[in-house]
Amino acid sequence: MNTLIKSKRIISILILYLISSNFSYAQSDDLKKPKLVVGIVVDQMRSEQLYRYAKKYSEDGFKRILRDGFNFKNTQYNFTPTATAPGHSSIYTGTTPAMHGIIGNSWYNRYKKSYTSSVEDTTVVLIGSKKQNNTGASPKQLLTTTISDQLRLNTNFRSKVISVSLKDRAAVLPGGHLANAAYWHDIETSPGYFVSSSYYMNELPKWVSQFNKLEKSSKYLDTVWNTLFPIESYTESYGDNNKYEVVLGENSPTFPYDFKKLREKYRKRNIEYLMLGFSPAGNTLLTEFAMDVVKNEKLGNDEETDMLTISYSVTDKAGHIFGPNSVEIEDIYIRLDLEIGKLLRYLDKEIGKGEYTLFLTSDHGAVPIASYLNDLKIPTGVARITRYKDQLSNYLNTKYGEGSWIQNFDGDQLYLNRNIINEKKLQLESIQQDAANFLVNLEGISGALTAYHLQTSQYNSGLRELIQNGYQHKRSGDVLITFDAGLVQDDDPEIEVSSVKGTIHGSGYSYDTHVPLLWFGNGITHGESVRKVSPIDISSTLTMMLNLQLPSGNSGSPLIELFK
Repeated sequence: MNTLIKSKRIISILILYLISSNFSYAQSDDLKKPKLVVGIVVDQMRSEQLYRYAKKYSEDGFKRILRDGFNFKNTQYNFTPTATAPGHSSIYTGTTPAMHGIIGNSWYNRYKKSYTSSVEDTTVVLIGSKKQNNTGASPKQLLTTTISDQLRLNTNFRSKVISVSLKDRAAVLPGGHLANAAYWHDIETSPGYFVSSSYYMNELPKWVSQFNKLEKSSKYLDTVWNTLFPIESYTESYGDNNKYEVVLGENSPTFPYDFKKLREKYRKRNIEYLMLGFSPAGNTLLTEFAMDVVKNEKLGNDEETDMLTISYSVTDKAGHIFGPNSVEIEDIYIRLDLEIGKLLRYLDKEIGKGEYTLFLTSDHGAVPIASYLNDLKIPTGVARITRYKDQLSNYLNTKYGEGSWIQNFDGDQLYLNRNIINEKKLQLESIQQDAANFLVNLEGISGALTAYHLQTSQYNSGLRELIQNGYQHKRSGDVLITFDAGLVQDDDPEIEVSSVKGTIHGSGYSYDTHVPLLWFGNGITHGESVRKVSPIDISSTLTMMLNLQLPSGNSGSPLIELFK
């Protein structure tokens, strides 16, 4: 009798579970689609910067998203190298460079014996530039579709997709192959216009030309940048006057920055508008342009979901110059928080509260400046690429005879001269392994994997897995290298770690891979998760929310917490 009662109880529990599950899915299916999806990428944002400056953030920016949205606190990239182009591509394709092919901001092309940019396309030209016959940009190098492509395909091109950034690659790659338009800031064009490419259009829309005629870029360069709050309150950063930062033209890397004065120096080199890349005014300019996109393109104004991708680049350019522990970076984030708040309020007004879905993440992080780490006695150093190249060349000459065995050695990628290897009838795999065995014993190098092993073996953990996810057989080198934690790469064979200024990124260590991931708006409930996820999961999640086909190379998984 007891057994029968227990059986009935189990059956009842199962029925209730099935009913509740079906009800849960029914609720999910009944949720209305957002009118607009907004993807925000903050270039070089480390996850901890969400919290480090929180006391100075407003209630309407990052805090509003954290308060009302969902926070994935343990979001990490699952490939290396971590850089702008691979990061943006992975977010929107839902896969890694091994599949989408964007292995760097640029890479060495062994077939052409030259470098290829991630958005290089010599068949198109810039639109809106004052200079004629400039090489344009397109997603031609991207080998798979994006979530933005799938949105356009699913609605038979009724949905609009527009991407904006100060950087060309950060505008072009998120929009995928089918974006209506991508716009970026042309630093070589006076007075700093937003431009596009003939890949998308034959001429700029009237509203973009009108925006450019306002010459906001020039007006923002006629300002002085000082800290928003009293500088003595910036206790989350090291001191303003220090030896770690790049000096931009004044006697010291300190506030205030008189851009009107500095621009005269940069004007002589025709790159004065480059300064907007490390000024908080660059973020303001982009926010204003993005809001004009929403208004003039009438995004979110019909029954089809549209998409707007925004990539804030100032945090990256300034991060390279000042480092992630600087007062300058702190002030930039405090001011960016205000821009995020301004954007949210505008979307509330134009699209409607609860009518848009927004995510915010980053394409990579950054390592603290090596000289700063050295002073703190944290392991660091310099990976001297030129010295590695010379040492390896001598080794190969000794073992195989004199010859130009190295075609190119760039950072973590070694390209062997396959022509001479074939002429001497040697086995490529053997020389790859010899080179890897030699390099891994050099100071500062923690690992070296050959292209042969990356193609024939499967790695499921650690840096080896990340290297394999970043390896694309036609574009990557013959040997891929990892360096010790805390090291920075430099071509100067004599540079000492104590003299390093500014910082870099690109490794598989957590300071480069750990980024924020926030969701907000339509269909998003408040919560947080410490489950390890990846930015490649974003596209899978949007696919399920919008009932689309997965991007062609997708390898991510939907973020299940958002569907409960």
